[in-house]
Amino acid sequence: MHSNTRFRSAALLCFLAISLSLSSFFAQAGKLETQRLLYDQAMGAIEKGDMARYRQLEAGLRDYPLYGYLVLADLNRNFDSASDEQLRVFLRTYGDLPFANRLKARWLSRLARQGKWNEFTQNYAAADKSAAFDCQLAMHQWNSGDRAHGMQQAQALWTVGRSQPNACDPLFERWQQAGGLTEDIVWQRLRLALLYRQDGLARYLTKQMPSQQALAERFVDTATKPTLLRQTANYRVSASQPANKVTDIATVALRRLGRDDSQAALEIWPLYKDLPYTEEDRLAITRDIGVRRARKIDPAALTFMATNDPLMKDDEISEWRIRLALRTRNWEIARSLTQQMPASMASQSRWRYWKLRSAQLASSESGELINEYKALAQERDFYGFLAAERSGQPYALNHVSAPVSDQQLAELKALPSTQRAYEFLARDEVVNARREWYHAGDNFSREQLMAQAKLAREMAWYFPAIRGISIAEYWDDLDIRFPMAYQEPIMQQARARQINSTWVYAITRQESAFMADARSHAGAMGLMQLMPATARETARQYDIPYGSANDALIPERNIAIGTAYLSRLNGQFKGNRVLASAAYNAGPGRVRQWTNGMGSLPADVWVEAIPFDETRKYVQSVLSYAVIYGEKLGIKQSVMEQHERYLEF
Repeated sequence: MHSNTRFRSAALLCFLAISLSLSSFFAQAGKLETQRLLYDQAMGAIEKGDMARYRQLEAGLRDYPLYGYLVLADLNRNFDSASDEQLRVFLRTYGDLPFANRLKARWLSRLARQGKWNEFTQNYAAADKSAAFDCQLAMHQWNSGDRAHGMQQAQALWTVGRSQPNACDPLFERWQQAGGLTEDIVWQRLRLALLYRQDGLARYLTKQMPSQQALAERFVDTATKPTLLRQTANYRVSASQPANKVTDIATVALRRLGRDDSQAALEIWPLYKDLPYTEEDRLAITRDIGVRRARKIDPAALTFMATNDPLMKDDEISEWRIRLALRTRNWEIARSLTQQMPASMASQSRWRYWKLRSAQLASSESGELINEYKALAQERDFYGFLAAERSGQPYALNHVSAPVSDQQLAELKALPSTQRAYEFLARDEVVNARREWYHAGDNFSREQLMAQAKLAREMAWYFPAIRGISIAEYWDDLDIRFPMAYQEPIMQQARARQINSTWVYAITRQESAFMADARSHAGAMGLMQLMPATARETARQYDIPYGSANDALIPERNIAIGTAYLSRLNGQFKGNRVLASAAYNAGPGRVRQWTNGMGSLPADVWVEAIPFDETRKYVQSVLSYAVIYGEKLGIKQSVMEQHERYLEF
């Protein structure tokens, strides 16, 4: 009997403890729901200017995670009457809010206007940098007796290729009155303005060169109409047209023409090739003309780039020399270039692969190079996977979870920024939640970024997880980088359209990193980034329900339409994922243009020579991601299938 009594007592205590715990939980949940309603009312009161009502409400919100946003809205609304102390306290307490920097900029501007320079300099940080503030601060320092620094800052701030804010005018006027502005400095700015196509500013600057105005006007005329360079008599070196000035005119005009009409620039170049260009300018001209011609698969660009960068000092030029040699089947030139490329390129898996591959393409006597490819096959990327296939090695996935401790996760969860993100998610304000998350990450260490990524992955918040682990440059955690998101609709739609689920996963991962509400600048929407016209047409063709463009933001609908469109491209390009992936990114028309009249070409060569950097990276990523998802799904997926490895047109 006594034993039973003790048991009942213990059970009663346990029951009471659980009841109290549940009661506390529900009370807290109820309080949060109430505070959410009060928060919306308080924010509405601020927007209406009903500050009395706001004061009544805010007292019950001081422990609410989003309280800082109310304080920020209050200060923005009543900025003119806010004291420096109020602003200082706000920034000390809530300076980590995403929009706090805007309020701080207003405050700094007010401090400068009021001449409170001690307060200004104590609070002006690198994150607040602006030309207007720098000009005002330089003016203050000059007024305080530091003339040399004021002169130096004025010249640096004036000599840029764009107009500066009006706040800089007093500094520039004083600098000019002190004799700081010379015609040589005006010429420097004129050159920069024309390079940045600030032609209105350039025309204005010609009036500040009275002794060289005719030459300055010729500079502007030639830059804005570069084919004037064909009239060589107007560009002869003389006393009134010094060699350095003619070289500047030719440099800017050729670079601008190269970006607009690289063929015309290449034709004009021989007329001016012997001018005394600096190495930097010669390489810049070569990039703007030679690389653009290489992207158009012009064999003449090989000689042009080789002549102007014989020692391969510029990586972009060197890369396109190799790509053009490969694309035009100049195997021996490609082999030779990969033998002499600089260390900055030679260490990359891309060029390690092409060093081996070009040797094989140049000579059958080079053999299979099995051991050499084996070493490269340890890399987890497109080239490592290609090397694995060539050496008969398994793909090196090398998964290692991000090293994050429970303590790091606990510390991260306790941060106000994390609590605010949680609350925004609870309110279904996903954009605001992401903004908080990213803004906090801007000031995180690598370890904190990894912890943040791990926490997001635990929440099935895929895009922030992938983004965070990428910023941390921790590439080995494949669970975070390649989650099995939306598995049921992806597998179902892939089966329905008879295409590889690994490919659908790879496309979706590359397109949106599983951000269901993703919208691109071009208007593409959702998980598989569908353009509205494409979505509408595909939905109609495949009888998929589709009411408005916003239907593309419904994950299941987006996957259904995107997979159907991918299936259509797969049919158009005869089941070749290499070409169909390129078409998904750049459009079928461009892919046909890139393959028109090509003849036979190894697929790896074609991919390497894709003219658009974005599309090249896209195709390589998709083919690589498909391998990784194949491993996760237990499906044997080659980086390139047998029928995809050689293209015939």
